[in-house]
Amino acid sequence: MRQKKCLLLLPTRYNDGTDVMPETLRGILVEIDKAFDGHTVDGHVDGTYRMADGTMAQDRSLKVWVLVKSNQIDALKTLARRIAGQLKQETLYFEVTASEVEFLPPLPENGGDV
Repeated sequence: MRQKKCLLLLPTRYNDGTDVMPETLRGILVEIDKAFDGHTVDGHVDGTYRMADGTMAQDRSLKVWVLVKSNQIDALKTLARRIAGQLKQETLYFEVTASEVEFLPPLPENGGDV
C-alpha cells in the first residue's frame, strides 16, 4: 500500500535556548512509532524562524520522516500540535510531501515470498 511521506522538524532547543533533553525527544519518537508504525531521522538541520513578536529565532531541529496513509494525515497533524505544546513552540514545521512511498519485498528469486 502506498503511503504519504510527512516531514516534521522537532526543535532540539526550547525558545529560551535551553536544550530539549534527549529522553524527551526519544519519548516523542516512541509516541510517533506507536501511532504510525515508525519514523526515520534524517539528521539535524539549522534554520531561522520569525517569532510572533517579530524577532528572529535560530533553530536546530531533528528532521523526522513519518509515513502515513492518506486518512492518517490529520491524526499526525494533531500529534504534531501536541508536540508543539510539549516543546513550548509557537508552531511546529509539518509538511506533507508529494512523494508516495512503498515498502518493496525482495523478488522470489532473491529470497522473497512466492
